[in-house]
Amino acid sequence: MNALAQPIVPAAEVSATDDVLIHVRFAPNADIFTIDRLPEGQSGKAWFEHLYANASSYYRTFANGRGFFRIPASVFATL
Repeated sequence: MNALAQPIVPAAEVSATDDVLIHVRFAPNADIFTIDRLPEGQSGKAWFEHLYANASSYYRTFANGRGFFRIPASVFATL
């Protein structure tokens, strides 16, 4: 085991059901192409801006115009 290795956390301690995952895909011009859990009557851009304003610490950027929010369910309920 080297200095960069991290211990494996047992599955019982980490539950995927405690997080809400919202995937975002951007068009080449930075417009929102798709976003999950979009409330009815709200634009993708408005939903992304709301999430980013209130839960930016849970946002992760991926390559190729993608990103996602991994928001704890208790925090998402307050949004």
